[in-house]
Amino acid sequence: MARRKADLAVVGRDQPRLDGADKLTGRSLFTDDVVLPGMLVGKVVRSPHARARILSIDTSAARALPGVKAVITHAEAAKVVIGINQPLFRSDTVNYIGDEVAAVAAVDEATAARAAALVRVEYEPLPPLPTIDAALADGAPILHAKAEGNLAWQSAEDRGDPDAGFGAAATIREDTYTTHASHNCYAEFHAVVADWSRPERLTVWTPTQTALLYQKSIARSLGLTDGAVRLMTLNTGGGFTGRTSARPHHFVAALLSRQAGRPVKIRASADEEFIVCRAGGEVRYRYRTGVDADGRILAFEADLLFDTGAYVETQMIVTTLTAAYIHTLYKVDATRYRGRLVHTNNIPYYFHHGGGIAQMAFGLGLHMDALARQLGMDPVDFHLKNMVTEGHTSLTGTYFASCGLGECIRRATKQAGWKRKYGRQKPLRGIGLGIGAMASGAKGVFRHDTSAAFIKVMDDGTMTLFVGLPDMGQSSHTAMAIIAAEVLGAEVADITVVSGDTDITPLDVGAFTQRGTFNTGNAVKAAALDARRQLEVTAAAQLDCRRSQLVFRGREVCSQAAPDRRVPLKKIIYDTLHSREGRFVMGRGFYNSPKESGTMAYSFGAQVAEVSIDPDSGVITVERVVVAHDVGRAINPRIVEGQMDGQVFSGMSQVLYEETLLEDGQVLNPSRLDYKMPRSYEMPRVEHIIVESIDPFGPFGAKEVGEGPIVCTVPAIANAVANALGVPVTEMPIAPWKVLRLLGRRGGKGG
Repeated sequence: MARRKADLAVVGRDQPRLDGADKLTGRSLFTDDVVLPGMLVGKVVRSPHARARILSIDTSAARALPGVKAVITHAEAAKVVIGINQPLFRSDTVNYIGDEVAAVAAVDEATAARAAALVRVEYEPLPPLPTIDAALADGAPILHAKAEGNLAWQSAEDRGDPDAGFGAAATIREDTYTTHASHNCYAEFHAVVADWSRPERLTVWTPTQTALLYQKSIARSLGLTDGAVRLMTLNTGGGFTGRTSARPHHFVAALLSRQAGRPVKIRASADEEFIVCRAGGEVRYRYRTGVDADGRILAFEADLLFDTGAYVETQMIVTTLTAAYIHTLYKVDATRYRGRLVHTNNIPYYFHHGGGIAQMAFGLGLHMDALARQLGMDPVDFHLKNMVTEGHTSLTGTYFASCGLGECIRRATKQAGWKRKYGRQKPLRGIGLGIGAMASGAKGVFRHDTSAAFIKVMDDGTMTLFVGLPDMGQSSHTAMAIIAAEVLGAEVADITVVSGDTDITPLDVGAFTQRGTFNTGNAVKAAALDARRQLEVTAAAQLDCRRSQLVFRGREVCSQAAPDRRVPLKKIIYDTLHSREGRFVMGRGFYNSPKESGTMAYSFGAQVAEVSIDPDSGVITVERVVVAHDVGRAINPRIVEGQMDGQVFSGMSQVLYEETLLEDGQVLNPSRLDYKMPRSYEMPRVEHIIVESIDPFGPFGAKEVGEGPIVCTVPAIANAVANALGVPVTEMPIAPWKVLRLLGRRGGKGG
């Protein structure tokens, strides 16, 4: 049972980040900081063609260059397959600009670059398939024999009776939307250091969201056992759903290291960042919704087409995640879903920040807002009528044990002044509402969704917490320390968090599907309780009370029966260690959702955005965003607000700015100068509303806040823009030139 806020000493109190000082002063270490004795520099030789036949590969000049220690092609890595039947190096055809053909390792950067340039590859260019339409056209060449019609993957499901639902509907609306290719733009470029100088042991340093899955995929592809691969994660400069599986450069570095007998570092150049990153491709969304005369949703249909690029690794997960999203927001009688991944000769895609849900929410939010207006309803009333509520069980079988969606909608719209503003704005000023939900973990993608934790208690009262969860800047390690400190009556400053080494830290599936606070937090709580039970034996004897009466708080232990009599926690720890038994206190715990599939909890949110539009330039300015988010319990309110700020910035960036421009598979804007993102001064005023629904399954009632807010930001801003323009918006990003085109349609300037 969740404790009341008044009963909590550490949880719910603003805490500084544990890594704040190191990040601020530059002492934090990243993969590119790793320098090993004898380390070489690796470079990858990539295809300059989107689609071509390989006629020959000549590496002799590169091998003869002084300082070159290793050269590999498909001939040296024929058995290495990544993803679904994707050879690490191509031997017959290449399928995108950037496809791996060969790699070299040399004593320094300049020599490696020269050696890579000396690898001679003769190609026969073939007509590429640069778009979804080209790939699906009659007579289009098939890029992969097993992908008939260039369909890499497809899924379809009906829940309930959608045909009957649409048949009974008083109003049916259908819309189509497109989101264009984008890039995650991490602060830290892709990098890897691999040391396979001992044949029985491979050590890999790399930024990742999941050391466990990297370890397993690298081991499987290279024919090693999991234990023979040691994954080292230092700090990770951003993830945004893009560092969830090993990429080709991880395997390339390992093979170069094995051949050379020395460690090898590969670091992506600025141009390569837009090739090696598996970011978001173009997606087309068709939505159809039927409602009754009162505006209640009877049936919903979604048909999604994803440009998955040249290869499939794990992109099919996006169809799974998006298929159930409608059920997390609305009580729907029946649904129909179809998702298809289409092979093109573009970069292999995955998705951008928001896990595919934020991108889906762009069109879904616009569609539902337009439907509400078509019905003559205020969007607020439409959402409140149809939204999920606490205690509801969806058609997917998800039970919502906590749900603050209604409170989020009411509080955000009230604070934003929705009733007096909606429909009454000045020309080219708009207000929009976006709602969203996000899972706290997602069991079913893997066999289990386990997180484990260890905690070691020292006799001076300090503690070391071991977790397998990486921290990518979202302050998850600080949250774990807060949870442990609350259980043990310590302070956050007493706890050191250790992570990032699969030889030392316990198993954790990783930091994605927003599972960190919920899953790893529950594991940490269990480990801290295990350690506390060991201390309770000593404390109960010294305070002459039952263990159930003990209170651990503020670095002291007391009895509920005699709260004025207190013993320092440090003394209890010391006496336990130095007793006749000599018990060294170590706690362990793990958490795996009891569900067969799905998630135990969802966060919910609502945001109201206000925008203004310059009629001459088409530039959109986001003036204000009111953010209300149901986080279950705010473990660290300061960081919750920081997460809200970051996701408002990222959501605004995606919906208004970010687009990877492509021409026949070639990225035309592969730099931070040409790939447009907002500057810091363009950040709008953000007002935070933390809603606490106290989830019965989360640690101290907490749920995710990792990606929940961004799925609200995107539709809120999109709806505000559509409201300001007075015409439908159907493409993301809503770039200035598109705004000018839309203004021309409404009779304004910029036609």
